[in-house]
Amino acid sequence: MSSTAGQVIKCRAAVSWEAGKPLVIQEVEVAPPQAMEVRMKILFTSLCHTDVYFWEAKGQEPMFPRIFGHEAAGIVESVGEGVTDLAPGDHVLPVFTGECKECAHCLSAESNMCSLLRINTERGVMLADGQSRFSINGQPIYHFLGTSTFSEYTVVHSGCVAKINPLAPLDKVCILSCGFCTGFGATVNVAKPPKGSTVAVFGLGAVGLSAAEGARYSGASRIIGVDINPNRFEQAKKFGVTEFVNPKDYDKPVQEVIAEITDGGVDRSIECTGNVNAMISAFESVHDGWGVAVLVGVPHKDAVFKTHPVNFLSERTLKGTFYGNFKPRTDLPGVVEKYLNKEIELEKFITHEVSFSDINKAFDYMLQGASLRCIIRMDD
Repeated sequence: MSSTAGQVIKCRAAVSWEAGKPLVIQEVEVAPPQAMEVRMKILFTSLCHTDVYFWEAKGQEPMFPRIFGHEAAGIVESVGEGVTDLAPGDHVLPVFTGECKECAHCLSAESNMCSLLRINTERGVMLADGQSRFSINGQPIYHFLGTSTFSEYTVVHSGCVAKINPLAPLDKVCILSCGFCTGFGATVNVAKPPKGSTVAVFGLGAVGLSAAEGARYSGASRIIGVDINPNRFEQAKKFGVTEFVNPKDYDKPVQEVIAEITDGGVDRSIECTGNVNAMISAFESVHDGWGVAVLVGVPHKDAVFKTHPVNFLSERTLKGTFYGNFKPRTDLPGVVEKYLNKEIELEKFITHEVSFSDINKAFDYMLQGASLRCIIRMDD
């Protein structure tokens, strides 16, 4: 164990005190890990749209003060009682969803939706005792997604920690712990496009471009990017997108446009916007007989998906996915190896880098739509 094991650690964190207000860098106290928990030193973290969404607190119950952040990489500092598969010094990715390896979901080859550790956006405390591990002068600071990586040290349930190859550069592989795997896995694990097939990707943000990278990796012959923002088209070429459709350029539904340019529809489509109309278009744009559409984006709570049942009867398939169907602890180490073997590229997703003290700039970049991923270096 490290010299700090069992002790409270004082370190810097970026604390959110109020919805939509700049984060405040201040000293927090991080308690030691309890049973089945890990305390880790975060070296690199990045900003994901989910952090911004909950920081803005427009669609859910506000929970403040809170430490956001869930896409990161670091090194284990100490482990709590009962943790046997992780040790101080291990290189790790904390993940917003987990894998207990014991529940029905974890024992199923088909599911990654762990009963114990699946994503919970409303919980601001740890499972072991219902308490926070963060405090300032005795005032508890809420956790976010069980990860809270906008802190130099954080405490995470051991089932939400993937141990990875120590040779992997943490400033690159940190983006695997959320956005990249969500899009890449939606294509590779769920849509499974055969080599030479045509794939449409709806929404060319970071997740959509990760889905396109999955199509490129799978050997798709055509990758059609669909987005209402034409500024995204040039950048998307780097991710294997071969042609573009802007629904605003046509006076008919985009699924009809896609059917015309693909002789009846694409073999696979991946929807990464969360807009229910885009979801319907994505499904209706796949070819009858064999087409598969995969939904990735998170819809509005009142959204309703409407399509004619004959679209299913004519042998189209509609699927959904959570975190690209990756089991975090089992599968993430293998994705890291794909990067080390140069089978996938991560550098092109990283458009900006800031020091921890400039973390609010990362929010500015995302709100301006200027960044895909902004890496935040903790050691400034």
